[in-house]
Amino acid sequence: MIALDSGIENQAYSFEDIENILKRLNFEVGGNWEYDHAYFDCLLNNDEHEYAFLRIPVSTEIGIIGEKNAHVRVGKPFVLVHRYEDGIDHDSISGNIQASFNQFSAPEDSDAEVDQNYIQKAQDLLIKVEHALLQ
Repeated sequence: MIALDSGIENQAYSFEDIENILKRLNFEVGGNWEYDHAYFDCLLNNDEHEYAFLRIPVSTEIGIIGEKNAHVRVGKPFVLVHRYEDGIDHDSISGNIQASFNQFSAPEDSDAEVDQNYIQKAQDLLIKVEHALLQ
């Protein structure tokens, strides 16, 4: 994980406004949101063994994430890389029952080293985010 300095850090927005603006820049609310915080993720790279994204955290100041009147404060953006195992059973020992519980590979490294190329892509994207949010 590499934290990135940004002018959007510590800014406050209505959740609806920031979500609408970031959606136009291909961000989505990550599936791990809670009532008091969420992450806006934009995929920087995705292949079968690795994915990287720019993540913008927000935490609620008023209301609950998903409510129309919720207001959030932006945290420090960062780049995160996950590397995945092949997920192939080379010994062919897993049966149908085990396979039904292991449908997806667990991250081999959920906080993998971040390639400079991803950092540059994230910084370029963050400039667009700043222009959209700080106008």
